[in-house]
Amino acid sequence: MKSFFEHLIAMGNLEGKATDYPLMFMVYLGIFVACLITTIMIVFSKYGRRVVWLPDQHKVIKSKFSYMAMLACTFTGVFLVGSFPSELQNTYGTWNADFFYTVGQTSVMIAAGIYALATYKEKKSTVLNILSIVIGLSASIPVAASTILAPFELQGASRAFPIVIVIAVIVILATISVKYNLLVKYSRINIYMFIITSIALFTTISTFDNSMVDASKILPFQGMLNAEPWQEWLLNPYWWYFESSVVSWSVFCGRFVAYCSNGYSVRDVIKYGTLSLIFLTIIWHVVSAATGYTLGLSRGPAIYILAACTMVAFAVTSLDSATKTLVNDAVRLIGEKETNSGKKPIEKDKLLNRITYGTIGTLGGLNLILLLTGFPRIFTIILCLVFAPFFVRVIVYTFRFAVGKIDYSKSGTITEDEYKELIMNNPNAVGGWRDEE
Repeated sequence: MKSFFEHLIAMGNLEGKATDYPLMFMVYLGIFVACLITTIMIVFSKYGRRVVWLPDQHKVIKSKFSYMAMLACTFTGVFLVGSFPSELQNTYGTWNADFFYTVGQTSVMIAAGIYALATYKEKKSTVLNILSIVIGLSASIPVAASTILAPFELQGASRAFPIVIVIAVIVILATISVKYNLLVKYSRINIYMFIITSIALFTTISTFDNSMVDASKILPFQGMLNAEPWQEWLLNPYWWYFESSVVSWSVFCGRFVAYCSNGYSVRDVIKYGTLSLIFLTIIWHVVSAATGYTLGLSRGPAIYILAACTMVAFAVTSLDSATKTLVNDAVRLIGEKETNSGKKPIEKDKLLNRITYGTIGTLGGLNLILLLTGFPRIFTIILCLVFAPFFVRVIVYTFRFAVGKIDYSKSGTITEDEYKELIMNNPNAVGGWRDEE
């Protein structure tokens, strides 16, 4: 038992090599590789041209930039912009680490999204979505708060008040965003802030202490010349820890893809989701290859505030998109239950408010507890195993989708001709989301 707990502690500290933990390594690497293969198959399949259409969900987001911004902000959470590159610099370099992380998380989330199109009304999928939100956002939001507060090096009881403030700001902004359906607008703002902050950080590189950075690995993908990326698949524990984190929130991200992708072909979802994250990663690495969003106060309070606001903004969109999927699920399920029971239905606005406040309040409280008591990585690494059976079904389904072996009438998609006919007969169906009108 002693050696077993020592092994768990070492796993939580990401000590040693990834191959020291063969079960975790094979599960998470296997999910990533299989999802990547199936999404590539769909891109080249004729069935990839099928158009997403869920009649009882949101209207089409007409702006391609807004759609890509939503996917990028939802998919990245805060792990991309909140990671500490110095932890990876002196092994393989962050270009290589986050290159695989970006491709990996995109494939997993899009595969989950394709499966969610066919299963979004199933109650068991809603339960899994709740687990994903609790576990996934218990990883990403604490990362944002911890990164923002890291430069102050707070210890003990002195950490409590700043943590409460940061979490409260995230929760309040997310509540406003959900209540007034501002996610499209928030996502656009996030991208602008991300670019501005990256430029600001890049122009202040000379004021940042980068003595801990291996200067031989700060150029884009420099390590790839020495075959380091392929070693990283097998050796770097940070990579598969990040991948396990992606698995935790990819369930609700997949459902969000199902809710916001009406009017886009499955191939478009893959294309725009992947391109948007690669775009963010490239901009990010122009900075992080030498500095990163470590929010060093050495670059002045203005730079720190700008970078911290960017972190908060990404945390808000993560919480907003997760809550929106749960609100949609709960409103539909509760509405069906009340209709079947013959009871007078609760007004939709009241129901939305109750679910929104309850969800965000619960998640905010959980994150406070985790941040105040310490957040072990082992929590994410082990709990995410609960999603492994789900991804077995996802991988099988997306493979069958690509080769034409499913009932497409139940896939949440329609043919291109059916979509064109739908638009001709009902042009109001493509009116855009509320803040797009």
